[in-house]
Amino acid sequence: MDAIERDRTRLVRDSIDRFIRMMRLHHRIVERRVEGCGVHHSQHRLLMKISFLGRSASQKALAEAMEVSPACVARMLKGLEAAGYVKKAEGADGRCNEISLLPAGQRVVEDSQALFRQIGEEMFEGISGAEIEAMGRTLEKLLINLSNMEKRDAEPVARSEGDDRR
Repeated sequence: MDAIERDRTRLVRDSIDRFIRMMRLHHRIVERRVEGCGVHHSQHRLLMKISFLGRSASQKALAEAMEVSPACVARMLKGLEAAGYVKKAEGADGRCNEISLLPAGQRVVEDSQALFRQIGEEMFEGISGAEIEAMGRTLEKLLINLSNMEKRDAEPVARSEGDDRR
């Protein structure tokens, strides 16, 4: 490995390390600031997804959006429904639950959106719009690369001819 490759390897490693540290710190700040909302952080995240998806949010769509199992969503919804944050209704097809926010859930979402705006403003203080745009483009490229890696990792390994291992 030559000096240029070593420098790139170091830059990549240092960038990943900074990104991980930043995400952990951001997570801790968000967790601390939404603590007073009255819901567990996973329930909080679910309320935000329901708001984002709108009135027609189904348990299946929520599970997909949150990248968790439908059973996990069902457990969280049970607690949120009992506490008066959400309402489940039978869907138009008679099978799919439609999840909607009740006024208490909507208040949590609105308070949280204000908190997130404040955190974002503080986090990006001193960073220009052009820098934010460039970072966004870079992050999108990283997401595409990681998504492609995940797809390749999920593909079955092709067997070569004569390989009769089962």
